[in-house]
Amino acid sequence: MVGQTNLFDDVLKQDERFVIVVQAFENNRNQLTKRTLREYTSLTHDQMDSLYAHLKDLYLETTFEPQQTAFSITVYTNLDYAADQVYAHIKRHRGKNEWTHTAK
Repeated sequence: MVGQTNLFDDVLKQDERFVIVVQAFENNRNQLTKRTLREYTSLTHDQMDSLYAHLKDLYLETTFEPQQTAFSITVYTNLDYAADQVYAHIKRHRGKNEWTHTAK
């Protein structure tokens, strides 16, 4: 099994919170898509470390469903995860001529 680990403990703040996202890569009509299986939010550093190790072991042993080609376990800081969600929202709605209204 091939994998990649990118944890940069030396640049993280002591009280940083984390989000772990587990996704399945699927081949749908010759297009590679990602489907989110699980999201674990607001984890402390210790919780993130132990959950990441558990998920890595779990998904190494999990068999793929018919169209799956891989699993992805991504660790974000809460701030990075929020930024990715805002970016994805803007990308989905780019070019729309509608205003959104929020209470202030």
